[in-house]
Amino acid sequence: MNRIVTIIVILGGIIGLAGVTAVADRPMDNSSNESRAYLHSYNLPSSGLAIEGYCPVAYFAVGKAIRGKSEYAVTHNGVTYYFVSADAMKVFRSNPEKYIPAYGGWCAFGMSVKDKFPVDPTNFKIVDGRLMLFLKNKNVDALLLWNKGNEKDLVTKADVHWKKVSN
Repeated sequence: MNRIVTIIVILGGIIGLAGVTAVADRPMDNSSNESRAYLHSYNLPSSGLAIEGYCPVAYFAVGKAIRGKSEYAVTHNGVTYYFVSADAMKVFRSNPEKYIPAYGGWCAFGMSVKDKFPVDPTNFKIVDGRLMLFLKNKNVDALLLWNKGNEKDLVTKADVHWKKVSN
């Protein structure tokens, strides 16, 4: 894990890690018109790309939202994730459920109030080892609302609602 942190920090500092397809488990067919936007109730564009291309491992490894690169992609359960490095892909493959965003990538606060809100992938928090994403726009910062509440109660409410709305 230290090697991944070092790679992410070095790359992030040098080039900013922008970009977002090489696929390990199943190739992503970009020529297909098949939408994966509603796959497993995940918050996805029709391409099936999760977290707008941000690397799910980076949230945990460096505590930052960093965009992955197209050459480091994995499709897991029909959802494509981009990574900052081959090492980050390897870490994800070893335990994908650890890195997949909670609530299918929908806003955690939204789930706690029984709704699905879009997210800003740079607005996040790791809660009990789970990646929580939050809405953020000019009117609302759902992470601030979340932090003002009772986190344990909010997680319980969000978990209950997610069970009802997910497939």
